[in-house]
Amino acid sequence: MREVISNSPEETFRIGIEFAEELSTGDVVGLAGELGSGKTLFTSGVCLGLGYKGNVTSPSFVRIHTYPHEPPLYHADFYLLRSDEEVVDLGLDELYGGDGIVIVEWAQRFPNHLPAICWWIEFDWVGGLETVRRIVVDRRKC
Repeated sequence: MREVISNSPEETFRIGIEFAEELSTGDVVGLAGELGSGKTLFTSGVCLGLGYKGNVTSPSFVRIHTYPHEPPLYHADFYLLRSDEEVVDLGLDELYGGDGIVIVEWAQRFPNHLPAICWWIEFDWVGGLETVRRIVVDRRKC
């Protein structure tokens, strides 16, 4: 487990780029944090760090984006989901351990729907400052 402090949105993006170096095909990343804490910005950095040059946006309303890349990048969001059944309907379990990398925002809402071992990244504000964030990265049993 490690903790990183980000002092700006640009740093959060850069931390995502650097984190991408740790990912391998089949990995699942659960992102936990409140609205506006940097999850999508971090994901944008991860995708760029993996070589994806397209637009990365929050999948809150569409539930999952697939970014055409090798390996495929799947960007899901549990924010608006209300039940275990809605999570199951996404079909993410079919992607876990597969040929791509899966990133799930708002993973804290349904952590039991992540694989047994995954990356878990928590975002929170430091000292009530709007731009300063603590990012805790852990590879753990979810």
